[in-house]
Amino acid sequence: MYQELLKSKGLKSTPQRVMVLTMVENAGHIDIDQLSEDFKNSGMSVPLATLYRILGELSSVGVLHTVTLSKGKTRYEIAKGDHPHFLCEECGQLEDLKVAMNDIVAIAQNACTHSTNSVSVTLHGICQNCSVNPKKPLKD
Repeated sequence: MYQELLKSKGLKSTPQRVMVLTMVENAGHIDIDQLSEDFKNSGMSVPLATLYRILGELSSVGVLHTVTLSKGKTRYEIAKGDHPHFLCEECGQLEDLKVAMNDIVAIAQNACTHSTNSVSVTLHGICQNCSVNPKKPLKD
């Protein structure tokens, strides 16, 4: 499946690229640290610099989408069109929201007099699981 996709984008189908795509798809949203850990756990050793290069290549040809979060944190997902996200500030879960971006973009662009190149919408808050099961404060 990924071999044909990579070929159609002008990229060679390497085991590392296929593994990155498989891991990203399985995770939904993944950061470089988790990706590196998953590679180590799979027994395939890939240097961090190589992972950054692969993520950059896959993002530049539109196979992966980069989600930039607060504090410069970045997560990657399989590109599936523009959509907003919800980020839980307790557990860090990043979730796709099924909301038409066209409506959000139209409202924002009507309020903006500047030229825009891209739109990213991430709602921050506490997910239902963390609301129901709050973390207990540590005792000193």
